[in-house]
Amino acid sequence: MVAARIPSAGQWDAAELRVLLTEFKAGLERYLATRQAPLRTLAQLIAFNRAHADTELAQFDQALLEQAQANRGLDDPAYLAARAQAKRLAGPDGIDAALRAQRLDALIAPSTGRAWKTDPLHGDDFPGASYGAAAVAGYPSLTVPMGASDGLPLGLVFIGRAWSEPRLIELGYAYEHRSRARTPPMFLPTLPQAKQHP
Repeated sequence: MVAARIPSAGQWDAAELRVLLTEFKAGLERYLATRQAPLRTLAQLIAFNRAHADTELAQFDQALLEQAQANRGLDDPAYLAARAQAKRLAGPDGIDAALRAQRLDALIAPSTGRAWKTDPLHGDDFPGASYGAAAVAGYPSLTVPMGASDGLPLGLVFIGRAWSEPRLIELGYAYEHRSRARTPPMFLPTLPQAKQHP
C-alpha cells in the first residue's frame, strides 16, 4: 500500500453541481409527468412551497430547487460542457492519473467518516465521501465493511479505472475475507424504535 491522492480533487465541484441541478430538474419533471398530481413542474413545486412556506419551508429552504429551476435543460451547451469537464477532471485527470502515478490497481479509502446524528434545525454536517470521484467519472467503486465506530458501521471503498469491476471485486473479496470486519446491524438507542405490530 502506498499513499496516493487524486491530483484534480475538488476541481470538478462547480461543474458537478451544474450537472446535478440540471439533471435533477429534468428527472423530477419527467417523474412528475407520470403522476396524477396537481404539480407537474419544478416551477410549480417552488411556487407551492412559497405559498405554504410556514409548513413546507419551516425547517429547510429551497435554494437548491431554485438553482435547479434556473438551468436550461439537458441540451444546454453549458450543461454539456460542465458534464464533460467534470467527467474529465474526476476520471482521466483524477482517478486515472492517481492510479498511473503509483502504478496501482485501485485507490482505497474510508467511504465516509463516522456516522452523525441529523440535526433537523441546522441540517447535516456531512464530511464528504471518498467515492464521489468515481460517481462523477462514471467509474466503478466497491464498498465493503471496515468495522464499526460507536456501534455504527464504517465502510472501505475501492475505486478503479473504467471497466475494472472484476479487479475491484477480487480486491474487495480478499479484504473482506481476511479482515472479517463485518458486524451485524442492530438498533441503537439513538434511533427511533420500530413500532411493534401484532
